[in-house]
Amino acid sequence: MNIEEARDYCLSKPHVTEDMPFGDDYVVFRIGGKIFAGLPLFQPNIFVLKCDPSLFDEMTDRYTAIQQAWHWHKRHWMQIDLNDSEMTKGLIMDLTDKAYARVYNKLTKAVKASLEH
Repeated sequence: MNIEEARDYCLSKPHVTEDMPFGDDYVVFRIGGKIFAGLPLFQPNIFVLKCDPSLFDEMTDRYTAIQQAWHWHKRHWMQIDLNDSEMTKGLIMDLTDKAYARVYNKLTKAVKASLEH
């Protein structure tokens, strides 16, 4: 998976928006105003995803291409090297789905209802 495919996959999720709150070199993807993924354009091989701390531990133990995301909260954000051959498209999509679900499931009922209208 490359940076454009990662972007397209994030935007294919329901109610996702993208913006650049950290400047012109970093795109983030949000659901209900909350970030679940990011692409640092100055490092086009890196994809940052929100994660459960237990998933973080499992993934960083299993894959050398997954590390703590630089400048993001420890164990709640992972960064994936898209150029690493062990990072299959299916795995990246699964981790993106988990990131999206983690953030969506923590949204308030009011925010979830506003997304549906």
